[in-house]
Amino acid sequence: MTENSGQAATEAAEKMAVAGKETLETVMQMGADATAEGCRTAAAFGKEQFDVAKDTYDKAAVCGKDNLNAMSESAAAVVAGWDAYCQGVVDYTTMAMAENMELMQRFLAAKTPQEFLDIQVESVNKSVNRVVAQSTKVNQIAADTVTKALEPIKTRVDDTVEAFVRPQAA
Repeated sequence: MTENSGQAATEAAEKMAVAGKETLETVMQMGADATAEGCRTAAAFGKEQFDVAKDTYDKAAVCGKDNLNAMSESAAAVVAGWDAYCQGVVDYTTMAMAENMELMQRFLAAKTPQEFLDIQVESVNKSVNRVVAQSTKVNQIAADTVTKALEPIKTRVDDTVEAFVRPQAA
């Protein structure tokens, strides 16, 4: 081997070593860049998922509070309806007793069988009319109570569907 050939081989080896080192550095830099980008992407994704979870929790907390308020409103409507029903029963009983007392006095004051019979027919008519009117009133109280008690719950169901279900369906 000649000295030129040895020197050429050394230079070629040095060039290969430099090229290998540069390639290795490039690959290492690309790996470091890819790792850094992956970390940034993962951090951004994690933050995004955390924000979604936080927003969902906040919505759920507000929803729970609103549900409790709706149940409270519903219960208040039921209590008000029950109060109206009880007051209606008291009013009906008071009126019926007053009418019955007046009829009793008229029965005792009747002088003929026909007068007694007329008072009895009038009494039955008044009694039937009073019961029909009271039934209508009680049914109206019940219908109003159900409507008022269910309204806050219906509103909550509609709001919950709007907040949680429709966004998922879109």
